[in-house]
Amino acid sequence: MQLSVSTAEGAEKVVEIVTTMESFGEAVVFDGIRYPVTATALVDTELLGVSSSAVLDLLDRDPSFARRMLANMAVRLRRLIRDVEAYSLRSSMQRVVGFLLHAVQDDPGPEGECTIRLPMRKHVLASRLNIAPETLSRILRELTADGLISVRGHQITLRDVPRLRERLDPAVNSATSCPVGPRP
Repeated sequence: MQLSVSTAEGAEKVVEIVTTMESFGEAVVFDGIRYPVTATALVDTELLGVSSSAVLDLLDRDPSFARRMLANMAVRLRRLIRDVEAYSLRSSMQRVVGFLLHAVQDDPGPEGECTIRLPMRKHVLASRLNIAPETLSRILRELTADGLISVRGHQITLRDVPRLRERLDPAVNSATSCPVGPRP
């Protein structure tokens, strides 16, 4: 699910992508205010809506449910803070490279190569990274020209993960010591 906000003029900003088995809209249970985003399914989706009264009842009866719900909200708050930091302090190139590195699920091995699949269309990713689609395309072309990645539709092969990590933080001398960052 794509969660986005829109202006009266029709401009749209993707604020979050919610994936399988994740929830959203929990804050409405506590403050009763209309949820400030629009949810749009990016793929065939089955949603489960749960009433506020059912959630509040379960919170009263099951402390472990309350802890899990708070943990989920804490993860999303950390993501939001990380996003604000990235938008404010990182270049467009660093945001794209950071996204690509964050998507790496397995150790790229000694050759430093791995393949990822974009979980969304490129224009949605651009909005999520707070850059124009043209900027995303330019950065992907530049990374391809530099031999760091290759792009085939939604599949991106990271050809040199250590060098990509250097692009993320040029001050780091040893690419192996540069963590991608915690996964949500």
